[in-house]
Amino acid sequence: MKPIPSVPEPLTLGAVLRGCRLAAGLSIEALAERCEVSARAISDIERDRVRRPQRRTLTVLFDVLAVPHDERRRLVEATSARPAGAELPDPPRYFSGRAAELRALGDIARRPSGDRQQATVLVVTGPAGVGKTSLALRASADLATDFPDGRFFVDLRGMDDVPTTSGEALHRLLRALGVPEQRIPAGRDERATAYRSALCARRALVVWDNAADEAQVRPLLPGAGRSLVLFTSRRRLSGLDTAQWLSLEPLPAEDSTAMLRAIARPVAVDPTELTELARHCGHMPLALRVTGQRLSAEPGLSVAELNRRFTGEQARLRVIDADTAGIHTALSLSYRRLGDDLRRTFRRLSLMPGPDFGPDPVAVVTDGSDADAEQRLEALVESGLVAAVPADRYGLHDLVRDFAVDRLTAEEPDSAGPLRASSLRWWLARTTAAGRHFEPDGPPSLAEFGDREAATAWLDAERGNWFAALRSAAVEGLHEQVVDTVDALHWFSDSRVHLDLWPEVFRLSAESAARLDDPRIEAVHLNYLSWAQAICQREYAASVATATRALDRAVRAGDPAQQGWALLYAASGHTGLGEHAAALRQRQRAWVLLRRAADPEGLPQAMASLGSSLLALGRPVEALRVHQRTRCLLRDPGYPIAAFARAATDALNCRRIADDLAVLGRWPDRVTALREAVALLRVSAMPAFEALVSVELVEALRRTGETRDAPAYLRRAIELAEDCDDPDLAARAATLLAELSRDGVDPG
Repeated sequence: MKPIPSVPEPLTLGAVLRGCRLAAGLSIEALAERCEVSARAISDIERDRVRRPQRRTLTVLFDVLAVPHDERRRLVEATSARPAGAELPDPPRYFSGRAAELRALGDIARRPSGDRQQATVLVVTGPAGVGKTSLALRASADLATDFPDGRFFVDLRGMDDVPTTSGEALHRLLRALGVPEQRIPAGRDERATAYRSALCARRALVVWDNAADEAQVRPLLPGAGRSLVLFTSRRRLSGLDTAQWLSLEPLPAEDSTAMLRAIARPVAVDPTELTELARHCGHMPLALRVTGQRLSAEPGLSVAELNRRFTGEQARLRVIDADTAGIHTALSLSYRRLGDDLRRTFRRLSLMPGPDFGPDPVAVVTDGSDADAEQRLEALVESGLVAAVPADRYGLHDLVRDFAVDRLTAEEPDSAGPLRASSLRWWLARTTAAGRHFEPDGPPSLAEFGDREAATAWLDAERGNWFAALRSAAVEGLHEQVVDTVDALHWFSDSRVHLDLWPEVFRLSAESAARLDDPRIEAVHLNYLSWAQAICQREYAASVATATRALDRAVRAGDPAQQGWALLYAASGHTGLGEHAAALRQRQRAWVLLRRAADPEGLPQAMASLGSSLLALGRPVEALRVHQRTRCLLRDPGYPIAAFARAATDALNCRRIADDLAVLGRWPDRVTALREAVALLRVSAMPAFEALVSVELVEALRRTGETRDAPAYLRRAIELAEDCDDPDLAARAATLLAELSRDGVDPG
């Protein structure tokens, strides 16, 4: 192999891989064959069209091309740092007509900002398959220079049984807008406010695709500013008072014929026959695209023959075509030309629970390898039945998914149910394996994921699938699997508290636990739900009610530990409601129960939270005494608690001690406690908390005048805050550092 050229720092991932491939003397096709990765995926990465390639794909490419380890690390970090979930897909390769609509949309987008105080809202509406998303993507590409602050795309999954919630959609967009994970508000309304604030200062274009109804859309409406917000929907969404509307109809005959000609490139075809074929497709872009790709892939098939087949199919499919103008006919004809293996793969794609997927779960339902599954998926992309999605993934149009479900039910009636159950079990088992990495003692020795970072990446990338799988598994009666999976996820939820799916996740597991008729398990999952209602939703009254139900089940089960946890969660709800006396009483009861149960993690939690209640009630001396006793317990080497839980709880308890000391005015002692907390947080590898407590330490140091080592703490805090994507904390630390410099402190 030829030497790899040196790579300057500014080069992108695509440029690096392209340079390495050329240095190795390989074509894209040759590299694809060696790596068992699709040529399309490699081409997209080299052109930087894939913002977050799959780790598996990158690893095999790096290995084959012998990319140096330092360069690998830089590239992986660069791609991992980019927020996912709102990437703008490329416009369709073949786009015909819509000149008037594009012109109207451009006029609206380019209207001088002085003409309006509000950001512009446009609803693109029309029937399924008419090309609403294609128009939005084509317009977004055309208007790129008009919106220098970014173009974003979120699929609202309006035709799913359970569409994307407004809160989850806002979470994805806020991440894409650069809002750090830990700064995203918990509540939907607070997220909507943050979204409007972020857009107000930008000139951006946002596409909310496939909206379900006005209730889903209203929180996504922008406020003031110069941005353009596009909604696409099969519904008119006429209740949106501030919107403008653009209704799409099937293409004119001339444009639909031009689309067929561009895709199929027929030789010496009678123009009237092509016009007739476009008519059979109902002049609908989705049907035209599928049919044109069919002609392109099968050169021996004439337009006249395909017209004959369309006519023959119409009688049988007229009923299902009534609302889709030839789409099902086009899908049926393309499906029939596939080989048996591809047809089987296509049918089973309907088993994928989420909106998009990679090859791995497809290999599971087709009993093949990942490489075989990827090759079949690429062949289905070429057929027009499957869509290529950014980040080396695949998806199905709503109507295509419906067609795949219909084919699976009709052609594999005895296998459909077992296959669905098997697929759901795979998703739940895989999710469980990933979740185990976040437990205090870590995963089993034979872990499916290499480390916690890999498990995190998988859980984030596949959120739409495992969440949908949980829902479906609960409906299918797989209650034990639901409970086991959610039990594994509850530690992971601590690192993703801003996701508004947790109340639904824990509601599902609590309902499944109730079906198992085990009051202890039900108490555990009701406790999880109570946590989610208080922390994720800030619905404190609901949290108290749920914890009360958990307490009842725990009493029925005779489990003092779960009774104690239920009281702790109820106390958190009361604290949120400002009812500190009630919270104190419940935490006192929890401490007694958890001590009786010898719960190693619950007892120090109960003691620490009890102290916080005392502080909130204006009793700092008693609070300090309780927190000091908690520290002694955690530092007793004979106390049986997992190492990670011991260190993390000790670190956070030190911070509570510091808060007690601040109220007492004991600033030098507060400094000592915060120094200890910072050291413990560093050992516990909790960078976000370490950065925050480091800043609090420096603020305390300034009160004592002992600021000699303050700059070192601040420099590390800035570095950690930037690594954790928290610009506000980094700015706070930088401001402190500048103030110290003005005060004459040597920045070192």
